[in-house]
Amino acid sequence: MDLARFRWVGLAALLLVLVGGGCKRPGPPPPRSSTDSASHPAAPSAQANSAATHDKGASLTARAPDAFYDPPADVPHRPGKLLRSEPLKDVTLPAGMQGWRILYTTTIDDRTPATAVATVFAPAELPAGPRPVITWAHGTMGVLQKCMPSLFSAPTLGLPAQDRIVAAGWVVVATDYSFAEKDGPHPYLIGEAEARAALDSVRAARQMPELKLDTRTVVWGHSQGGQAALWTGIVGARYAPDVEILGIAAIAPAADVKNILAMTLAADKGLGPYLALSYSRFYPDITFKQAVRPEAFEAARRMVNLCMVVPEEDSQRLAAYSETFYGPALATSTNKALAARLEQNAANDAIAAPLVIAQGLTDKIVPPPATDAYVDERCAAGQRLEYWTFARRDHVSILQPRTPLEEPLVAWTAARFAKEPQEDRCGRKPF
Repeated sequence: MDLARFRWVGLAALLLVLVGGGCKRPGPPPPRSSTDSASHPAAPSAQANSAATHDKGASLTARAPDAFYDPPADVPHRPGKLLRSEPLKDVTLPAGMQGWRILYTTTIDDRTPATAVATVFAPAELPAGPRPVITWAHGTMGVLQKCMPSLFSAPTLGLPAQDRIVAAGWVVVATDYSFAEKDGPHPYLIGEAEARAALDSVRAARQMPELKLDTRTVVWGHSQGGQAALWTGIVGARYAPDVEILGIAAIAPAADVKNILAMTLAADKGLGPYLALSYSRFYPDITFKQAVRPEAFEAARRMVNLCMVVPEEDSQRLAAYSETFYGPALATSTNKALAARLEQNAANDAIAAPLVIAQGLTDKIVPPPATDAYVDERCAAGQRLEYWTFARRDHVSILQPRTPLEEPLVAWTAARFAKEPQEDRCGRKPF
């Protein structure tokens, strides 16, 4: 089996969903299925996933969440507490890599406790001594637990430079993000909540008896996870001072969601329903019905129950539903509360750790002008950073195996673990 090709078919399907149906004439809604729900979207039903996307004989599948994902009756109040862990079974991992899944405590905000699952990847032959950690934040897969990468048959989907990570002896901790209740959404594109789940995943992984991790971490994130990575840099010292953040790498980040959605109709149509469900769950001034335009409501309340990558029929239904209405899904132009919450989640505060932002120049989901504007604003505010741009790379291909991103990302990360200084300026480099 060609493992690299196997990993990437799912993300290619994600890109197809978002850019394939942005401006087509509305048609009839797709046939209803067992994964669709006509109920109010605040209480979606987590359905079992099985089979998936095919590419020349290779397939990506997802299991249904099992009892491992259910928190115990008495959940500790302290965030970052390891509740359980077990080795990964019946999954495909890169050569020389082993893995576990962990359940741990975290918080959405100061009032809302939650639990989360993360996957932990380490070299099969661990070098001596405490291992430095890559904290990985994944891109959009959906908003329900059934959509999350810990359930994938290839749980490293989307993680760049996997072979190099093994060779370097690094450990990866990859959160699914957090859930306040079993059937609810995770805090999608709510920056601080995503960051808390990432930081607490590192705290919990340190408690695993199989591994010895040191305090150093470099945070990588893509798309939604790029926003999470930036927010991890913003809140890390306050929320988790025991986690030593040595660098932040944000790849095609959803750094300013409001600006991105204004520039990209396809992203609003494809991602807006997820955002509306999440914001209506965690912000008291947002309701799902008011966050979504009336023309999009019927489609949106079904889209939130579907996953982006697995199973394949979900991505097809997402594309079909997005074609049943003109214009954006979100009522951002008329809903002042929603617009304010989007602005609140722009990653506009200072990041003390060294920062690199990577952007593909043919990206149609996070368009280069949106990232250019974000970088310009942060540089004007005094943020030191490196801005890398990659010709002929889009939202998905920037992450593919042996992409031009791999070598500089690994070298930059190794320099951060070695505590080499980063240049005290805003630098730009094309690739």
